[in-house]
Amino acid sequence: MLIGVFHPFLNICGGAEWVAVNVINNLEKAGHRVVVLSKEKIDQKKIKDAFGTTVKAEKEVILPFQFFHDGDLHNVYTDGLRLLFLKTKCDLLIDTCSNALLPGADISYIHFPIAGRLTTYESRLPSAFFNPYFIYELSQARKNRKLILVNSKYTLHTMRKLTGASPTLLYPPISKSFYINSNDLDKKENVVVSLSRLVRQKRVQLIPYIAKITDKSIRFKIVGHKGTAWELRQIHESIEKNGVSDRVEVITSASRNELHQILQESKVFLHLQVGEHFGVAVAEAMASGCIPIVNDSGGPREFVPQHLRFTQLREASKKIEKAILEWAPQKSKTMINLAKSFDEDAFSAKFNESISLYMKRYSKVGSTD
Repeated sequence: MLIGVFHPFLNICGGAEWVAVNVINNLEKAGHRVVVLSKEKIDQKKIKDAFGTTVKAEKEVILPFQFFHDGDLHNVYTDGLRLLFLKTKCDLLIDTCSNALLPGADISYIHFPIAGRLTTYESRLPSAFFNPYFIYELSQARKNRKLILVNSKYTLHTMRKLTGASPTLLYPPISKSFYINSNDLDKKENVVVSLSRLVRQKRVQLIPYIAKITDKSIRFKIVGHKGTAWELRQIHESIEKNGVSDRVEVITSASRNELHQILQESKVFLHLQVGEHFGVAVAEAMASGCIPIVNDSGGPREFVPQHLRFTQLREASKKIEKAILEWAPQKSKTMINLAKSFDEDAFSAKFNESISLYMKRYSKVGSTD
């Protein structure tokens, strides 16, 4: 069977792209032929550097057609048109990108639904623009003829509340390369690491303030994909304002090997985003033996113990100090074990099971458009 995967900007190499690469490669491993729709030629070297693997697709369809920048929710209608075009090229179509239920897609992997994002700080867009889509979404969700996969219980409950859909939970995979050997735990230092895209909603610009009110023996590393020049400047200005340039380092071009080394040498992982949909970076850090200190909201609540979650920045500082002071190899081993439920094998087994069950139904009902 020829299966299409819709993910226009694989080259961003973020968490959603990691899921898409795993979807593509699992399909190929299962013996399916895969065609990927992208807005530009897939940069296999960049993906290899970021994920440790390449995209194993038989064919690429390059279709840059869109009116707004990557990730802008306004693209929902052009995404629908691109999906309809890709549907003519394949037998079954999987959408891992739009976070919407669009025409043409038989299977949708939802990281967080568009309707949910419209009510958060991430996007304050005029709702009237989306009304036609929302009407369509409700009709599709309640027909129950599409397979809707979601990345967390948090997203599942949001999707069910907004649309009445009955999604299937499929946690994102964590690469085996992140799991640290327990014999290497003695390499860990009094370092707090943060790993994310350097964008406003991740709130990394607040880390220098946390460093200021945290014990001076603790160092911080902010690691991530470079955002806009303005966002990066905000982080550096915050470092200077809080007088912590000697203890806070910003790293924007870490290789995969360097990232692994940083995580394996750090005792604590700090994640400030409110309402994180799942938190791939959090789970990756736990696999590397880091103690996660995260905002008490969203997807991370499903796998980060309550005593490691915070609501206020001063509370985060105190929990960091406690985690560093009381750190022991066994505490890291506990985090590694918690992260094992998200490894690549677990993802592959659940994905293959969901696809197999759907395809049996698909062969009976025909097109699900």
